[in-house]
Amino acid sequence: MKRGRRRVIGLAAAIMLILSGTVLAADKTLTITSGPMGGDWYSLGGVLGELVKEAMPGTVVTTTTGGAVENLPKVNTGQADLGLTMAKLYHEAATGTVSFAGRGKQENVRALAFLANIPMSFFLVKEEYPLSSIEEIKVRKAKLRVLTSKKGSSPALAAELMLGKYGITFDDIKAWGGSVSFVSYAEAANLIKDGHADAWIGPMVSGIMQLTATVKMKMLPIAPAVLDRLRDDDHYVKVTLPKDKYYFVKSDTPHMAEAVVLVVRGNLPDGTVYALTRAVLEHPDRLRAVHQTYAGFDPPSAWRNVGGPLHPAAERCYKDKRYLK
Repeated sequence: MKRGRRRVIGLAAAIMLILSGTVLAADKTLTITSGPMGGDWYSLGGVLGELVKEAMPGTVVTTTTGGAVENLPKVNTGQADLGLTMAKLYHEAATGTVSFAGRGKQENVRALAFLANIPMSFFLVKEEYPLSSIEEIKVRKAKLRVLTSKKGSSPALAAELMLGKYGITFDDIKAWGGSVSFVSYAEAANLIKDGHADAWIGPMVSGIMQLTATVKMKMLPIAPAVLDRLRDDDHYVKVTLPKDKYYFVKSDTPHMAEAVVLVVRGNLPDGTVYALTRAVLEHPDRLRAVHQTYAGFDPPSAWRNVGGPLHPAAERCYKDKRYLK
């Protein structure tokens, strides 16, 4: 009887060791899904990776490319542990609506922090190209060679929705003799520099900033009525681009934006999520230094406007810091 009992106890102990080893292994390996090469999200992913390793020494961190749309199912299925996306898309993923109507609810995703509002869909055209408004594209059936971010990314979706409010589809542009290509930010800059494309629709990330420093571009502003519909129908944020923020912004100009949020795998251990949240909140300058978009990152309000539920451990961290009651 005693020998049998010892065997049972030994077996139970072995199982506990195996299980605890699995948990430790999961804690010691984290994957961050960010954005395309040449973009600020990829740089942001690198900074987050550094914070993870400092907060949890010995952790092996992998930062992969991705996009705001595809990052959500990657986190949901466990292909990634942390990801960057937009509050609008997180809401749609959590409810299984709009962009995720055909994919179903992404129930294993939770928010960690709101980082910034990022202006989207800058419609930049080479200065010499004979266009002065987005409306003219449809009127003239312009043979415009358009670039936007990779498929599955938030900028590509935003560009499509914005043009849709003008009654223009990507297929229309192709039918009129133009083209639409989904490329990385670095590729976009090179293609326009080399004369293989005319226009960019997307955010002002580092690669595009470098492009505008070497190639004179003009911006086709988004009509106020279109901005209102994007806000009311598609939950984009309406912001104002201040005069001279960029040389092609000649006066204070209304524009569309999205809220950038950091999400985590819902079943990531509470201790890991708490440590990640604390690392982000206690090192705001590291995130602010990535790009001017994040210069206003504010830890006390980072729990707001995330688009859906916070991870319980992240919520506890905000409460412990007295940012959230």
